[in-house]
Amino acid sequence: MNIEKRKRGGQPGNQNARKHGFYSASLNQGEICEFLNLTNLQGVDREMAVLRLKAKSVLDFNPSNRRVLLEISKLTAAWYAAKYGLDRTGTNLVKKVIIRIFDNYSASPAVSPNKI
Repeated sequence: MNIEKRKRGGQPGNQNARKHGFYSASLNQGEICEFLNLTNLQGVDREMAVLRLKAKSVLDFNPSNRRVLLEISKLTAAWYAAKYGLDRTGTNLVKKVIIRIFDNYSASPAVSPNKI
């Protein structure tokens, strides 16, 4: 039996260094292209483009990350509230709709309803 000794640090193929968090420092090459497409060709505001890209990243790589999905829903609702002058009821409705979309996308619920 030939067992290779592991080297120090992260092993090839692990995802430990990948930041799924909302505030990760940079976008990868594909995300940059998508960002430019959203902002330049589709006219999406920059803030919303970043929110969409980070939400997609989390849903693709770690859909059970409840904390980040809740943060995305809060920031998106706050953005809509500021842009369209929503009251607290409207803002909470936006959050609930976003969470429902996340829940439909992922197998496990993004957040419990009493957290909203």
